[in-house]
Amino acid sequence: MGTMALDIKDGARFQWLPFLYFGAEASMANPKFPYVKWRDGRPRSSHGAYARALGFVDTDLRHPPHDEKGRPVGAWFNLQEASDFSDRRSSEIEAARRAGKLPKKITVRKRATIEDLLDDWSKSEEFKALSSASQSSYRKCISAILYRPQTREAAARMRAEIRAARLLGVAEPTRELEAIATATPSSIGKPEFRAFYNYAKSVRGHHMALAMIATLSAAFTWGQESILWRLGPNPREGMEFDHPDGRIVLVAMREFSAWVAAADAIDRASIGDSFYLALFTGQRQTDRLIMRDESDAAGRHAFRQSKTGELVDIKEAPQLSTRLNVSRARIKALKLRLQLETVPLEFVVNEDTGEPYDESTYRHWVSTARAVAVFGFLARDTVRRAIVRAERLTTELISTVDGLFAPFPLDEGNKAQRARAIDQRARALAGWLEAQAARDSNGDGGAWRLKPCPSLMFVNGAGELDQKHDQDLRDTCVMLLDRAGCDLLTICDITGHSYRSAQTIVKHYRARNADRADTGIDRLELQVRKEGMKG
Repeated sequence: MGTMALDIKDGARFQWLPFLYFGAEASMANPKFPYVKWRDGRPRSSHGAYARALGFVDTDLRHPPHDEKGRPVGAWFNLQEASDFSDRRSSEIEAARRAGKLPKKITVRKRATIEDLLDDWSKSEEFKALSSASQSSYRKCISAILYRPQTREAAARMRAEIRAARLLGVAEPTRELEAIATATPSSIGKPEFRAFYNYAKSVRGHHMALAMIATLSAAFTWGQESILWRLGPNPREGMEFDHPDGRIVLVAMREFSAWVAAADAIDRASIGDSFYLALFTGQRQTDRLIMRDESDAAGRHAFRQSKTGELVDIKEAPQLSTRLNVSRARIKALKLRLQLETVPLEFVVNEDTGEPYDESTYRHWVSTARAVAVFGFLARDTVRRAIVRAERLTTELISTVDGLFAPFPLDEGNKAQRARAIDQRARALAGWLEAQAARDSNGDGGAWRLKPCPSLMFVNGAGELDQKHDQDLRDTCVMLLDRAGCDLLTICDITGHSYRSAQTIVKHYRARNADRADTGIDRLELQVRKEGMKG
């Protein structure tokens, strides 16, 4: 049976289609209504370019309720309801025409700059297919590529200005772009890659510069296969960049205790919880912030690493158990204080929100707790005053460190002189920190609620001002396991390091075990005696 043409003018849309039905299955034929299309018997609104420019959008023709994105998810329109919708939409579009409503201006975004390339890449399906950890890492580097670095004070001012702008309904301030952000991809060759790397290394640090180059290279590679860009060869190919020596920093137990005590003193015990997890599990910062206990066995921890996807199952040390038991009691009190219906399953919970930390907020409080630990907490101060004092002194030290180190230049061609200069810089730093503590306490040891722990600030092997990092606690766990006599595979089983990194672990950690070295000297002494050396 053929389908006869529909008579739209007289409104008798259905008199020629008595055999059509609409339900869960597709209809035997699809009637032609203006602004309606059918997919397997299900109606959807459909508009031409002019109607879309007027603001009309395509959507499934369904009844409420709506999902979380505002889309209807109820029963589909039947034939009569689809017909009524068609009539209404025709009237609405005609009314818009008669009222002289102008279509929205359709603009085609120009794709010309590195900023555009990075934006397109970060929104691509290929980018979305990456792991969440990889996406997060790339987004941090994209921000570093596009925007000039800010001090903590400048970032805080900008956040306040953004909040004020939103309240006033005015344009929000924007960060200053790096020069490369407005450059075109075609203008970037190997010389520009090298110049940008050297610049990033000077303002962002060695490790971050390498990550930024890797991110820029990944965007160029994607752009080669993108129909939006069709870029030529990636200029990064064939280039080599120097890599820094692995960061090998131990957080001594007294430094660990001082850092945790400072976090507790400024009402950020959650930061101390994270530090304990780092020391007794050896996990990365990212994994600690999302760590939940997935073990059914009492006295054990099981959790999955975000980077490797590997499930780590380890015994819980008594010191960690004690800390986490106190943490659970704090979280219960937090639930009552914030009137939360539930609390997250994660171990590390932000005291302000009752939710897991985002990485930016976590880094802020780690830094603040370290500053308070370095400069101490005076008994006369409130928490706020202690934080302000510590942050002020940190800023003062950073601003004066060049002058502090100037009398001790580094001669890269003379290793002995260079080592002496680094040692002199370390003594100058210690003297500066000691002078600040003596001045603020008037030399009274009883003036402190928490005594300063200045060794959390130090001069590194490059002769630069450095400080202990949260990530150093993962290294510390490995070092302590090695000192305890654990073999390499045991360390990997506890911390979740891949077995491929075994040689790196041996080089960075096991070769620097002072106790083992002392034992080796004792054995050497015995051996030379056996060989005939007297005295």
